[in-house]
Amino acid sequence: MADDTIAEDDILTDVKEPAESTGTKTEVFTGLLWLGVSVFTAYATLHGTPGAPGPLGAAIEAMPDLISSSLITAAAIAAAASSRRGSALGRLLVGLAVGAGFGLVTAAGVRFAYGAEASVTTLCLTVAAACVLGGAFAALPGPVVDSSLWAMTWVLFAGLILTVLKDPLLTVLGGGPTATDAAQATAETRFLLLQPVVAGLLAAMHSVRWLRMDDPGLFWYPLTGALPGVYLLATEGLGHVTAKALSATPGGAAGAALFTDATRIRYAVIVLAVGGVLALLIGARRPK
Repeated sequence: MADDTIAEDDILTDVKEPAESTGTKTEVFTGLLWLGVSVFTAYATLHGTPGAPGPLGAAIEAMPDLISSSLITAAAIAAAASSRRGSALGRLLVGLAVGAGFGLVTAAGVRFAYGAEASVTTLCLTVAAACVLGGAFAALPGPVVDSSLWAMTWVLFAGLILTVLKDPLLTVLGGGPTATDAAQATAETRFLLLQPVVAGLLAAMHSVRWLRMDDPGLFWYPLTGALPGVYLLATEGLGHVTAKALSATPGGAAGAALFTDATRIRYAVIVLAVGGVLALLIGARRPK
């Protein structure tokens, strides 16, 4: 009897407890909220603005926000779906599958909203690709993805708020209605630098805040803080590829708006650098 009891205890000990959920429900909700706001804004522009540029023009105008929101939302859903997978490969496979499924749904929504033109189909494929790419980020450890998504939410929020406050900030930075052309140009340059620096600062603060709960190795802090910049660069890259694809279609002229430029690339790189460096510095001072 004693031997039987010991054997049963050994069997029970060998049974692994299921991995805990990474708790991404709030991130999924936030991602869906951003996606919904982007789609609704595009719809309102198309149907509520006199002289709107038509379905294709409206879709192209909304595309950067849709790409970014789709990528982030897919990453959030994929992280939640793969949270019980122990290996990076397992999480990647689940993430890709979830991203592909969500991409099909999102692309179908874009096609329904903007029509069945060949150019719109190209935009649909871009949104689907953004979802698959977002799903691939699930290969990273769950806490890293979760923390980067929180940080990215604040990066998007900072971009929105600073854009709304641009006029008073330009006055503070030396511009304004009474400033000379040279002073106004200097204020604009300062504002273009201020935006990504603030966004990178928020990315570092909020990525470290959530990552500290899991106390990972120091390496993960700069990576997590830099991920919002990576998301932005991925958005720019997908938009650029889409613009090239559209150049061979009747919507090629309108699609030129999706070509990336130095200003947007610089914004993403500054967010990446500031977020990564500050997250490393803050993470290095983590409590023992």
